[in-house]
Amino acid sequence: MKKISILLLFITSILSAQKKEFKYSLSGIEKVVLASGTKIVLTAGNTSELVLTDNKKVRKNHSAHENHQKEKADKRKGLTAVYPNGRDNSNGFGFSITKEDAILYVTDLKSMYQRSGINLTLPKSINISVNAGSLGSVSLEGFTGEVEVATNTGKIEMKNVTGPITANTSVGEINVDFDKVSQTSPITISSSVSEIDVAIPANTKADLELRTQGTVYTNFDFDTPKKKGLPNVSGNKSINSKLNNGGVKIYIKSSMGNIYLRKK
Repeated sequence: MKKISILLLFITSILSAQKKEFKYSLSGIEKVVLASGTKIVLTAGNTSELVLTDNKKVRKNHSAHENHQKEKADKRKGLTAVYPNGRDNSNGFGFSITKEDAILYVTDLKSMYQRSGINLTLPKSINISVNAGSLGSVSLEGFTGEVEVATNTGKIEMKNVTGPITANTSVGEINVDFDKVSQTSPITISSSVSEIDVAIPANTKADLELRTQGTVYTNFDFDTPKKKGLPNVSGNKSINSKLNNGGVKIYIKSSMGNIYLRKK
């Protein structure tokens, strides 16, 4: 019985930690621009709203945590939070939401020390631009629109995307798994230090440029660069080739890390 009670308390803690939610209608919005310095998880859904959830860490001592939160709420009663980067208009959620024409700007007003990560659900076809700041990371799945992601030290992970994709990080790893590759705009994926791992369908039409001081590993068959009929075996750290007679430009660059290009 004691074990069951502990389990119920644990489940209650999880539900309590995830129940805070903010929704915003995306009617007329074509692009969402998000800035937050925490762990960002984006999920594509059959929705016409932005659904934002702040996932807090589950506390071991639930009662003590609740009491602490109640004390904090009592101290804030009658007062309004003020942030340097804007006004909280997300019902106390700590975000500034502003609209300019068909673009929605979503700015996290809290520091990374005040959050344990955020989850967003957005329409799968909407265009997205995400900046995770100095220490944040980005994970997203299932989007068919244009995706732009920037981090500094954090990892970038994308699954079941179509592009166009622009992903850039200074230190973090990048893993991108394409469901298919859009031919509408170039794809650029770059990391200054770490490895880049990209998987694309075998029938993808592409003009490839792979540039690294490390090593390129692939199971695609493409020609190495040649000059006057001879293969270039040194002095050139860039590989240019075509997949399936050429198509959209795919540029992958890691200054120091290896590049993995996988056939699906």
